[in-house]
Amino acid sequence: MINRNVIAIDLAKAILQGCVITKHGELLSNKAYSAKKLKELLINSVPSVVVMEGCGSCHHWGRFAQQHGHTVRIINPRKVKAYRQGHKTDANDALAIAAAYQHIGIKFCPVKSEEQQIMQTLETSRQLLTKHLTAMGNHLRAYVYEYGIVVRKGRKTLGESMTGILDEEENRLPDGLKAGLRILWEQYQNIEEKLKGIEKEKSAIVRQFEPCQRLLDLEGVGEVGASLLYINIGDGSEFKNGRQAAAYAGVTPKQHSSGGKTIMIGIQKHAGIKELRRVLYQGALAVISRLPEEPRTAKQKWLIDLVKRAGIKRACIALANKTVRTAWALLSSGKTYQPIMLNEA
Repeated sequence: MINRNVIAIDLAKAILQGCVITKHGELLSNKAYSAKKLKELLINSVPSVVVMEGCGSCHHWGRFAQQHGHTVRIINPRKVKAYRQGHKTDANDALAIAAAYQHIGIKFCPVKSEEQQIMQTLETSRQLLTKHLTAMGNHLRAYVYEYGIVVRKGRKTLGESMTGILDEEENRLPDGLKAGLRILWEQYQNIEEKLKGIEKEKSAIVRQFEPCQRLLDLEGVGEVGASLLYINIGDGSEFKNGRQAAAYAGVTPKQHSSGGKTIMIGIQKHAGIKELRRVLYQGALAVISRLPEEPRTAKQKWLIDLVKRAGIKRACIALANKTVRTAWALLSSGKTYQPIMLNEA
């Protein structure tokens, strides 16, 4: 039962659509607002439930609404689409957002704090520069491969090869192409320098945040993993338990139940947070590949037995699941991570 008004907002850059529904289900208004007018609406409205789709500015508006006494709910746009009736218009989208909120069982995304968004912005920028650097490196290799010059993988190897190819005495590449190759190589070096700069800035911020420092103690979690865990879990208050956080990250198995029988059929590859899952999987693989013959901790013993029973890949997913649950416990309780030694178990 809804005991407060609902303000459903269809966000955009300039014109925002606001739909106001009373706690009795009556539509009060559904009209377009400028950013200034929408702020006035949120300031002057009684404490309500503000509902939005997840998008670029939803966390900014969510924090603004929370500052003025509203409860904020952010919904995945894919979930909202099923509730839209009629043509694709801002008014119909706002109504669909309100209808989706009232559906029993709908899942919401937590509102990120400003600190979480700072780290998220730096991380997405790092990923963008990494993709550009990889694309430019592949282009450089293809550029010279057309003339029979093979450059092996790796940034260091690429740098050594480009230095030799661009040498004036080197004649494997036609002289008419060296000027263009030099421009591309300078662009590659510029991207690499910018990437190192943003990685250094992000690393300093990760080391500055006390919650991230505690997350670095987890097995298989580095600076990237710690930042992504903090970005998506925050202080843990949005999740009832660690399993909810793990399901939100997409590292819990899918369930198929019928007639009282439940079957686990692997994780959903296209659900959850792919970047976090990828980093946790890589970290888990690094941990499992370096397991000692004689385990010293309870987690090492658990992993060794699990690898023998289920294989390396499933063990990696299981460790990623446990990492998210442990991270939620650390962030929600404020405690530090202490591995259980076998002589203490």
